[in-house]
Amino acid sequence: MEITAPRPLTLPIIGAITEERQRTIGICLALMAIVFAVYWFAGPKETPYSYQTSQANNILHGHLDLLPEYSRNLEVLERVMYDGEGFCYPPGDPKAYQTTGYRESPDCKIYMQHSPGPAFMVLPGVIIFGVDMNQTLVSVVIAAMTAPIVFLVSRSFSTKLVNQLLLTMLMMFGTILWWVGSNGGVWFFAHTTATFFLFGGIYFAIRRPNPLMAGAMLGAAFLCRPTVIMSGLFFVVAFLPLWLESPTEERPGWRVNFAPIANFIAGIAPFLLAGMYVNYARFDNPFETGYGYGEQFHQDSHKYIYSKGTFDPTYVSRHAAVVFEQMPIFDKPGTVCSTNPEVDCAPIRPSYAGMAIWATTPMFLATMFTGVTSRWVTRAGAALIALACGIIFSRAFVRIWNSEWQTTDIPAGVHLLPFWLMIAAGIYFSLRNRDRVVAACWAGIIPTAGFIFLFAATGWAQFGYRYGLDYTPFLWLLAARFIGNDLKWWHVALIFAGVLVNAMGVLWVYQFDPHHTNDWVWATF
Repeated sequence: MEITAPRPLTLPIIGAITEERQRTIGICLALMAIVFAVYWFAGPKETPYSYQTSQANNILHGHLDLLPEYSRNLEVLERVMYDGEGFCYPPGDPKAYQTTGYRESPDCKIYMQHSPGPAFMVLPGVIIFGVDMNQTLVSVVIAAMTAPIVFLVSRSFSTKLVNQLLLTMLMMFGTILWWVGSNGGVWFFAHTTATFFLFGGIYFAIRRPNPLMAGAMLGAAFLCRPTVIMSGLFFVVAFLPLWLESPTEERPGWRVNFAPIANFIAGIAPFLLAGMYVNYARFDNPFETGYGYGEQFHQDSHKYIYSKGTFDPTYVSRHAAVVFEQMPIFDKPGTVCSTNPEVDCAPIRPSYAGMAIWATTPMFLATMFTGVTSRWVTRAGAALIALACGIIFSRAFVRIWNSEWQTTDIPAGVHLLPFWLMIAAGIYFSLRNRDRVVAACWAGIIPTAGFIFLFAATGWAQFGYRYGLDYTPFLWLLAARFIGNDLKWWHVALIFAGVLVNAMGVLWVYQFDPHHTNDWVWATF
């Protein structure tokens, strides 16, 4: 009987896979630890606006509304007030005088204006620590957990570790996620959690396609920030090969595959239904999020903001002015600060009104060129974009020049035309070249940004443009697709420029301004 030696293949393959997996896990854990340490020690470490924690504590005590005995700092809450009939004030409310024609009601209840998803997330911590749980700490942990997901997704675009780490650095330290994730306040905590889940959805669309999990991640992000539901078209385009089966010799026509569609719907549906249920339980309407009964919407002092209601096309120009034009403030040394006449303003400081996305993350300028295969379009677009950025950036120095010039003096916003044209070019080439990743990204960005641009407010007080975080993951995807394995020196320069700018925002606001370092005010409107 002939005896053959066993094939020595199994153990080496298992060993190689295990070694690679261990290396990946080690990198992910290291990234999470680094992001946590930087976000925590450079950030404020606490927030007075821990309303998701208060909401969670009220839920534990059987209330969807907020009661003083289960909440913190209700006096500074963006309140939503409803009694079953409409907007109201509790009897004797000290702020009622700020609203003309207000209605008092003994049944008037106070609610949190923001979505309940983050409150559900902190329920375990509130069970243990109560309303004193540090919401900023939770925010930093969730932001840190985002880093490994970003790294894993980056591996779909580059096989080089250096590129993967730089792309992770771009998202975690070169965007306003750093400033937002470090904050932990009610508005910013919602953005941090939504960004985490959006990247989870992207992972299950790009790295490990799974419509059920991608739908669940998008649904969870929706419960944190309802506007991100508009990015659902990203997943529709990304999963097209699963939705549609191409023709074969046996079957000449296209065929719809309903199984992955059903899985995606099954993933997202529970979260949509949960959100609708909470809305109905609070406001007797599954589609009322609370903004219609928000105190700010009814106050006389805010009528100029909501001059045409909560949503209106005329508000687009407000957002465009921040997204493309808002710059840091440059001032002459020794300028007395209007917010505190006893001290001077820092010569350069971020504006709480916001900063342009390309100013906080310069690498995102390249996203408009992702997938553009025409050399002359690329060169002409780059020249026009550089000219537009130069014109806009010059506005930042008007205080030094004692000038009254503003970009609003430019007729019909012509200086913004290069941005719109290059975005259109990126979309056109993605469709012409059937570049599914680029087309999916724009399918996620355009509806989300378009919906947000209709909203009356622009997100301030803030560093950067916080509403942009709702579609920043897709801008990052375009940047990752643009860089790929072909890392150039100017890519690195733009990434580090973004890190420097965002470090400025974090340090200026969280570390310098509270202590008036050098007796300067470091951030103003």
